[in-house]
Amino acid sequence: MERRDNLSEKEVQSARETMRMQLQKVQERGVGLYMDNRPASPDEVARRCVQEQTVYMPDYVLNEMGILEQVRFDRIDPQ
Repeated sequence: MERRDNLSEKEVQSARETMRMQLQKVQERGVGLYMDNRPASPDEVARRCVQEQTVYMPDYVLNEMGILEQVRFDRIDPQ
């Protein structure tokens, strides 16, 4: 399989929409979304985190019972 360094605009948009929908579901379950230490919407996170050649790994914050409480995206480069 050939490795591609650049994604098409259509692929980037598709990845953004997929991420936005996944984060929306997480948020609907009461999980807080944060970007650079402040609350963020699924749209904002997807728009800033899905870029052509950048991958961001979120931090998952669990409460004392091991239940997901927050998803944090920190040190995000502005577009």
